[in-house]
Amino acid sequence: MRQPIQAQDGGLQYHAKVTEAVDSLLARLAELWRRERAAARAQFQAARAATTLARRVARGLALDELIVAEAQAAPRERVKLALVVPDAIDLDAVRIGPGDPVRVTGRLDGGDAVRGVFVRRDGQRVWVMLDGEPSEDLLYGRGVLEQEAPEVTFDRGDTALARARGAKGDTARLLEILAGVRPSRRAAALSWSALDPDLDDVQRAAVDAALRDEVALVHGPPGTGKTRTLVEVVRQLAARGERVLATAASNTAVDNLGERLVAAGVEPVRLGHPARIAEALEHATLDARVDADGATALAREWRDRARDLRRRGWARRDREMVAEARALERDARAELAHAEEAVLGRARVVLATCAGADHPALERLRFDTVVLDEATQAVDPLALIPLLRAPRAVLAGDPHQLPPTVVDPAAARAGLGTTFFERLAGTATMLVRQHRMHELIMKFPSEATYAGRLVAAPEVAHHLLDDLGAIPDPLRPLPVTFIDTAGKDWSDRKGGLDPADLDDADPSTWNPGHADRVAAEVRRVLSRGVAAGDVAVIAAYDAQVRRLRELLAAERAAGLEISTVDAFQGREKEAVVVDLVRSNDRGEIGFLGDIRRMNVALTRARRFLLVVGDSATLGDHPYYAAFVATMDDIGAHGSAWSDEAEPL
Repeated sequence: MRQPIQAQDGGLQYHAKVTEAVDSLLARLAELWRRERAAARAQFQAARAATTLARRVARGLALDELIVAEAQAAPRERVKLALVVPDAIDLDAVRIGPGDPVRVTGRLDGGDAVRGVFVRRDGQRVWVMLDGEPSEDLLYGRGVLEQEAPEVTFDRGDTALARARGAKGDTARLLEILAGVRPSRRAAALSWSALDPDLDDVQRAAVDAALRDEVALVHGPPGTGKTRTLVEVVRQLAARGERVLATAASNTAVDNLGERLVAAGVEPVRLGHPARIAEALEHATLDARVDADGATALAREWRDRARDLRRRGWARRDREMVAEARALERDARAELAHAEEAVLGRARVVLATCAGADHPALERLRFDTVVLDEATQAVDPLALIPLLRAPRAVLAGDPHQLPPTVVDPAAARAGLGTTFFERLAGTATMLVRQHRMHELIMKFPSEATYAGRLVAAPEVAHHLLDDLGAIPDPLRPLPVTFIDTAGKDWSDRKGGLDPADLDDADPSTWNPGHADRVAAEVRRVLSRGVAAGDVAVIAAYDAQVRRLRELLAAERAAGLEISTVDAFQGREKEAVVVDLVRSNDRGEIGFLGDIRRMNVALTRARRFLLVVGDSATLGDHPYYAAFVATMDDIGAHGSAWSDEAEPL
């Protein structure tokens, strides 16, 4: 962490040094952000140019032969489409998710694409929200869907950096604190009563700091109630009459916070593209709130009249009619803008992602406090978008879980991969009582990552699958088990899952021996009477996920989830099986060396965790050596040689 600049040289010199330090940070971030944009654009273009459409479909990067099943009008001239996907395509293997920008074309349209956003899966259909009318070829023929480059996100980061360079007053002071060159001030002790009576002492201390500090940090290790603490912070601020902008790096995290707030009696306004917002918060969207005020119906009426006037005006070459149409369209836009301002002006709590906080309706609004969840996953240029909208901030996250996504490794090392939260982590209040894991599941993550500080709450410290009615497993009696595959010769490999595709350029790693064993272990867990929906499989690589989905297709149909680590951030299951995949005689472990991701994988299980890995491959890395040693200490180190994981 950068040391705050001392004011020993006199006021003017002190302020000059502070300003110089902030300007230097912003200039460096701007350069790194330019490099990241270039790297992301190059990666996207290379992935599209280097492979055929058929290969991109096989890798889950595109969908082909789509048939429009339904088309619905949506707010702001958008169109919502349901597209039927051929049965041969496994939608679980598709790497395009809710909120991702996409382009959709008819197969005969060529490059004439309509851009939009991926909404959700619905059986063997996908829903997309298009920003314009689909072509006739798409509506009546067959279509192609592919992910689009996220240029808008980079534009918004650029805008935030430009605003930061011109910041003054309270905003400039906030930037100085975030840059680590000025300490955060703490207000005098204040009296407040918890609205959530079940908060523990450390959670209450975190709330107190959030109510008093200019910039407060809440460090929330897995299962320690970070979101619950933030809900209390937002409720307290709103009760004090403050206007709060609550944000996070992802739509999932924003919606999770929003749903908790609604359950607690808060009525937020949710900003963002309708396709990116959870159904449970549809009533809270800005569009829904405006619609409830009646403005949408009036604006739509004016737009319909304008469209008719424009059509007749062009046909008759009547300039006055065309001008009238344009005036009606301007009136419709102004009516919607006024309605949005009115709705937001009444709102105490506004929800948006970091990028979504660039919404034009917020331009004339000022907030008292910004609450930023997932602060350790938000790259600084995007975090600045909401942070510049208030003089105070509450940042929450865990630097030992998933980091920000940065495509350019050099940019990440140069500072883009380090967040404001990490720079100020020494000032954070760390939550320590976790309410998810059995104490033996918690033991290794606590010791390896959190200096042994985590404490299992009494209600979870000893809970087991047996408490849910599961049959006891005499060979795996503990809530955590490591199945060691050393010596089995189950070597990892790259390339397609089909032997004919081994020359495929797919860089992902998979391990057929591991996959077979993991599938057997999952079936053994399910044979104990555990519901498939209570079980998850986490594999370290995309290719292994695809293989496991093939092997466990029937179990997936019953509710079993199989995915990579990223999909399970912030989530939990009663039982989790983790596949470490890597097994080779070179000791290569690839990105398993990023122990933050492994910390996430090992902390998703509530009552039962089983890890499959090769100790001979992993043992040279201190983190995994410590994991194996802990499994030895508690008697949880098993071997793939001991049994075949037959169902009970």
